[in-house]
Amino acid sequence: MHLPFALIALCAHVAVLVRVLIYRRNGARHRHRVSWFAWILVAAAGGASIELLLHAGSVGFFDAATAVLLAMAVCGTRGNVARLLRSE
Repeated sequence: MHLPFALIALCAHVAVLVRVLIYRRNGARHRHRVSWFAWILVAAAGGASIELLLHAGSVGFFDAATAVLLAMAVCGTRGNVARLLRSE
């Protein structure tokens, strides 16, 4: 029962990882705090992916749902971490 949740969470973490890594600035300013946050996001998504590969049995519905919501947010901003942090 936990394997489908683990696969969903793994795909979501890899999507976050890839989307942030392939982001192109296209003339946007470089902000040090945002780049550090993006680095932390990549490290967390990569670490979570590795942990899921090693311990797939410990993933529940809410872990998978959280990963999918994070992936939706990152893909919705097309990998722009500054837009994730901006408050409107």
